[in-house]
Amino acid sequence: VKPILAARCLKCHGPDKQKGGLRLDRRADALNGGDSGPALTPGKPADSLLLKLVGGDDPDRVMPPSGDRLTPAQVATLRAWVEQGT
Repeated sequence: VKPILAARCLKCHGPDKQKGGLRLDRRADALNGGDSGPALTPGKPADSLLLKLVGGDDPDRVMPPSGDRLTPAQVATLRAWVEQGT
């Protein structure tokens, strides 16, 4: 999970910048979430905003907003991580 977050998320949601008030490099910050609320709901991938955004559930609101999308395998890895309780 760390390599996915490092490569695809931390440029905008890491220690140097927190777009939307979201920081994903620390568990507590990811659970607290940002301006849109909690990013992760441990054990409940269907309720986790992060998974909805990277999974493309809403075509008007996807992450990352530009560049290549996460691969299905990367999304599946994040989903399994959340399902296990992050």
